[in-house]
Amino acid sequence: MKFKTDIQSVPLGTHDVFRDVICWDNDTAKQWVEALNLRATAQDQVALRALLIAMAHLCPGDTVVEIGCGIGALLCDLARSVSPGGRVIGVEPQPILARASFQRLSAAGYKSMGEVRQESANQLSIESNSAAACLAQTVLIHLPDEILQNALLEMIRVVRRGGRVLSVDQDGDTWVIDHPDRDLTRRIVRFNSDQRYADGWTGRRLRRFFHQTGLNHVEVHARIHVDTNSESYLFSMAERLAGAAAEVGVITPPERDKWIGHLYEFAAAGNFFSSINFYACAGVRS
Repeated sequence: MKFKTDIQSVPLGTHDVFRDVICWDNDTAKQWVEALNLRATAQDQVALRALLIAMAHLCPGDTVVEIGCGIGALLCDLARSVSPGGRVIGVEPQPILARASFQRLSAAGYKSMGEVRQESANQLSIESNSAAACLAQTVLIHLPDEILQNALLEMIRVVRRGGRVLSVDQDGDTWVIDHPDRDLTRRIVRFNSDQRYADGWTGRRLRRFFHQTGLNHVEVHARIHVDTNSESYLFSMAERLAGAAAEVGVITPPERDKWIGHLYEFAAAGNFFSSINFYACAGVRS
């Protein structure tokens, strides 16, 4: 069967919806608020955030920065880790996400010690050498290499000497889903890894990036996010990706409908299974 789009000929990240978050309409932004809230509640994500907190070596009274704070789940965890007396600064360019993040921070009781700045990761207004740590959660994977490098340098700049820079990113090729149609599943997985992120291999490249920017004592920890029901983040992600693949001609609409139908059949029988690997990387500024 011949497809409308030869995915191998399309530049990496062409269909990454996070490349132009400032241009989102309200409906798109609200859909992603819902999706990110769903992801944040998963126990594997709670554990992943706890790992990041542990790797950051934070103390009460510290100042900590989160790049691309999204809906604010990690930002609240960071605020809890540096209170009392600490300060959290979230950075989020998307207006509706920034508002959701600050609302979550306020609802958790951390309004007086935190703020969310609406700006880009590669051009921060934050004072140099001012933070104990700077973190990014699934942000660098959506940045093209030249912007990613600038963002990482900015993260290093705002951290004091001896402070820590951290990022956690997934690896698109590690998205696993149990499905009877292996060929079609592989095409959707490849579309996700190569097109829905600036570079789906960012997770595996983090250690190299951290070394190249001069960070010391670089460490990496892997965690797997597993979902097994239709109310989960990975189920909604699979359905969303199949729809996106059909929209750009990677698969046909009948293939999309059949593939999603099997997902619901598996879920109804209690057999849905999907996972993806996340890699948490930390380095120390000299």
